[in-house]
Amino acid sequence: MNAKGVGAPAQTQELVEILERGAAPDLELDLELRKTLVVRAGCSIRVFVPIKGRPTPAVTWAKDDGPVPRAVIDSTESFTMLIIPESSRIDAGKYVLTLENASGKKSADIHVRVLDSPGPPLNLKPVKIDKDSITLQWEMPLIDGGARITNYVIEKRESTRKAFATVITKCNTTSVRIGDLGEGCEYYFRVSAENDYGIGEAVETPDPIRASQAPTPPESIIPTEITKNTVSLAWTKPKHDGGSRITGYVLEAQKKGTDQWAHVTTVKAMDFTVKNLNENEEYIFHVMAVNLSGRSAPRESKAIVLRDSNSLPEFDLRGICQKTIIAKAGEDIKVEIPVMGRPRPTVTWQKDGAMLKLTQRTNAESTAATTILSINECNRDDSGVYAMTGKNIVGSVTDNIIVKVHDVPGPPKGPLKIVEVSRTHCVITWDPPTNDGEYMFRVSARNEKGTSDPRQIGVPVIVKDLVIAPVAKLLFNTFTVLAGEDLTVEIPFVARPKAAVTWVKDGQPLKRTTRVNFDNTDTLLKLHIKEAAKDDVGCYRITLSNTAGETAADISIVVLDKPGQPGGPVNIEEVTSDSVTISWNPPEYDGGCSIKNYIVERRDTSTTTWNVVSPSLARTKRETSRLVWTVVDPKVENIYLKVTKLLEGNEYIFRVKAVNQFGVGAPLVSVPVMIKDPYLPPGSPKNVEVSQIKKDSMVLTWEAPSEDGGIAVKGYIIEKHDKEGVRWTRCNRATVTDLTFRVTGLLESHIYEFRVSAENSVGVSEPSSPTVFYKALDPIFRPGPPHNPRVTDTTKSSVFLSWGKPACDGGCEIQGYVVEYCTMLQVEAPASEEPVEQWTMCTPPTENQTYKFRVCAINKVGVGEHADISEAVVAQDKVEEPDLDIDPELRKIVTIKAGASLRLFIPIKGRPTPTIRWDKDEAAVKESAQVEVTSSYTSLVIDKMSRNDSGKYTVTAENSSGTKTALIVVRVLDTPSPPTNLMVKEITNQSVTLAWEPPLLDGGSKIKNYVVEKRESTRKTFATVANLNPGQEYLFRVTAINDKGKSDPRVLAGPVMTKDLVFEPDVRPAFSNYSVHVGKDLNVEIPIYGRPKPTVTWSKDGAPLKFTTRVNIVNTATHTKLSIKEAASDDGGMYSINVANAAGKKDATLKICRRVPSIISESLERMNMV
Repeated sequence: MNAKGVGAPAQTQELVEILERGAAPDLELDLELRKTLVVRAGCSIRVFVPIKGRPTPAVTWAKDDGPVPRAVIDSTESFTMLIIPESSRIDAGKYVLTLENASGKKSADIHVRVLDSPGPPLNLKPVKIDKDSITLQWEMPLIDGGARITNYVIEKRESTRKAFATVITKCNTTSVRIGDLGEGCEYYFRVSAENDYGIGEAVETPDPIRASQAPTPPESIIPTEITKNTVSLAWTKPKHDGGSRITGYVLEAQKKGTDQWAHVTTVKAMDFTVKNLNENEEYIFHVMAVNLSGRSAPRESKAIVLRDSNSLPEFDLRGICQKTIIAKAGEDIKVEIPVMGRPRPTVTWQKDGAMLKLTQRTNAESTAATTILSINECNRDDSGVYAMTGKNIVGSVTDNIIVKVHDVPGPPKGPLKIVEVSRTHCVITWDPPTNDGEYMFRVSARNEKGTSDPRQIGVPVIVKDLVIAPVAKLLFNTFTVLAGEDLTVEIPFVARPKAAVTWVKDGQPLKRTTRVNFDNTDTLLKLHIKEAAKDDVGCYRITLSNTAGETAADISIVVLDKPGQPGGPVNIEEVTSDSVTISWNPPEYDGGCSIKNYIVERRDTSTTTWNVVSPSLARTKRETSRLVWTVVDPKVENIYLKVTKLLEGNEYIFRVKAVNQFGVGAPLVSVPVMIKDPYLPPGSPKNVEVSQIKKDSMVLTWEAPSEDGGIAVKGYIIEKHDKEGVRWTRCNRATVTDLTFRVTGLLESHIYEFRVSAENSVGVSEPSSPTVFYKALDPIFRPGPPHNPRVTDTTKSSVFLSWGKPACDGGCEIQGYVVEYCTMLQVEAPASEEPVEQWTMCTPPTENQTYKFRVCAINKVGVGEHADISEAVVAQDKVEEPDLDIDPELRKIVTIKAGASLRLFIPIKGRPTPTIRWDKDEAAVKESAQVEVTSSYTSLVIDKMSRNDSGKYTVTAENSSGTKTALIVVRVLDTPSPPTNLMVKEITNQSVTLAWEPPLLDGGSKIKNYVVEKRESTRKTFATVANLNPGQEYLFRVTAINDKGKSDPRVLAGPVMTKDLVFEPDVRPAFSNYSVHVGKDLNVEIPIYGRPKPTVTWSKDGAPLKFTTRVNIVNTATHTKLSIKEAASDDGGMYSINVANAAGKKDATLKICRRVPSIISESLERMNMV
């Protein structure tokens, strides 16, 4: 439209459908949200995100793959907003915003960090438990509160208390040792993490932890039974459980001749049988007790040899002193004695020659490895000699123990006798009591007011001379004294009678001197050393002996002093032009403590002053031209040092002193050392040669120098000289380590000479003698023969040849090739001469003529050497069997949607050109299929594929040389074909049972289900099957369904009326006679018919059949079954079956014959003959 009016209309070329325009969802994240959103704990988290999309997208918020707790979400068509009030550490994490509509889907991640105190630490557990300390370990919290964990707070609580007490407030690691705990006490612990925002939640140990140590080893381990491949072991409990319950025992074994202990088992019991051992091998076993703190030291058994052997019983009475048990009246006695022997002996007890009577107080019992005698509240009558007898098949052994019960004495023996009478007195005598009860003593105090109550000694005393073997009571094994101070060592001991004492130092009898003296009393040993010196250091042995025995005790005396001189000599390890490396040995005497460091000094030979080289090494160096020692290093911690910054040509002396906490020891001085480089530059390389000369490169080779200067040659330098120039230029930038090098970058037609120099760490050698001059030119000559000439094809009028380039082109480009041939017509020649061959340039060959061929390469120099075809060639058409080049994808099942086009392309080979035939399921393809065939390929095109086009397609190629066939399976994804063989199986007055078979074509996918529909004969439309009416006629149809849809329906051939079917019963045995062997089972199954279901009655020989455990009848809707187990002679006879229903009845009979086994039959026949 303009000022003049409305112009002509323009029309759109296509129809336009009015639809709502769709737009994929999109969102715009603020710059702050693209980073990590940081919020202080207690503040609200607010996330506002603008959104787009048509239709309005659905908004979903998620956190860590789950819903967002406590969140308030507000979404409109233009934005969405997430609000979390009063945030805490649990709100930190990754939030995912997802937008979705019909046009697409869009997601974005938003990371939120909440600045808060950290969460609880993880996996708090004890890693080491001692009797007075526990070491805890944990992992960092999953949530650090947005700040680095700076500290951990550890608290403890005794299990009997309710309040925690802080133990450690500063801990920056994830493990800690908590000491000063009570042995055997149980504790709870908790750990809290701390960051810049406070202390977080605590994690607590779930169970109390007991402060304990490893238990003592089991008391004994003995074998209770030994065979050729097993050992039964038993052991006793440890004396002390370490403050924690024994949780088990670890048993290990060691074979003789090995150093390795093998784990056998871990058990809770105190015995175990070790199996699968080697016969005649010797083993040692040890057992360790285990508690929460760890394992005890092992208790080792004697060596055990595995063999089947019997042994006499044996009692181990080593634990009972002098085989005597002493107890006070009223106390309990329990004696446990290990018992050995194989097989395990039985043990019986006797007292004073009579069998021991077992009562409520006195009991004797045996375990796997011991026998136990128990006496509760012992009295004087329990004293006596107890004999135990062990008995097995080898013999019996008896051993005795003595039990003494100390009690008040018995009454004196009477009668009282008056042996003397006078006016003022009489003398009475009596016999001592049978039980003297030993002696008991008591003491009373007396003053001017009277006598106190007596105090009685706790145990009875037998008056006799005591004999005690010497025992030294050492509180310490090592005694330390500062040099120059006095040392007195006192050692208590016990011995009756008095013991003889000898002193030995380092294997030599100790001599008394003005400084060293020793003596002893009845109970005390003394050693006195005045002004202790280094010579007093050593091991002292004190030997005590009397008539009861002998013992020895060892003590060590350490004198704390400055260390001795370092072990010499000073070794000169390495000398260079400005350094020297020296080493030495530690001092023999370290002054009683560890060497802290060494001081090293130097001095030149013209000075008398030492300079410290290394005060920590305590070594020194010296320049020979100076008079002062200079400290090289005052703190040398090793026994070697490299001294640097020395002057070449000067001579130095070094000295080394050891240092401990008590001072500096005497020095060790080295011999003079001249500072000079021990190595020289190498000699010149020899025999430099040039080869492989080209226009831009040459290859040099040479021999290594005969002298390397004392150190390995690390590389070579190659130089060149152009005859037209003046200077030598280097050819290699990197170091050349090989004895050959290709020099590149040469100018064509220039003349060069070369030389080589060797290089080591000291410097570069003199260059080698230069080579003669060489001109940089490529060598030119005739080319070599072509590579691998061969015949690739022949026809009656042509021969196809191919070959490769010559291996050598003669130094210039190949310009072409000459192909020659000769016929196989032999020219007559004398017998002594070879046939004459006449070669000519190739022309078209003659059919069926035999030829030989050869090929020559040509360059600018001329024609090169020829290469012959190895065999003669006949000019004739080549014959080749047909072949089909099937693509790998076609070897699988070709799947295509219904309505699409199928295109199969297959390359073919064969001479003459084969004929092609396409078939489908062994029949010709349909007429609408388009087949194309050329000399090199064939193709099949079928448009608008349907389910009927599914199947096996066969392509066949055939010529005079043979036939080749290929199979291609095509599956068309379509609705299935109708079900097949729809039939009626059963009819009642309210139901019809239908059956059918799957469709012939499933449409390329699995049949999901079927739809069954009905139609009354008076109506025209089908409906889904529901309740049926009696007496009504119906038509039925069935439709198959797959992923692509429904098939055409399969309709039942005619209408069906719903009514109950009635027909007479029938029974049809397969045979009239059945045979069974006596003792065998018989099963007779007979089909029955009838509607309604008939009743079945069996009879035998005219009487109703009785059911027993052997004879039974089982009836089903279609069969009746007779079962006879272990047939007997009376099971034979005539059996009748009667079936009856409302429509009638029917009878049938069968005969069962018994058969006697053949052996019994033969015996009966022989009896009859007799």
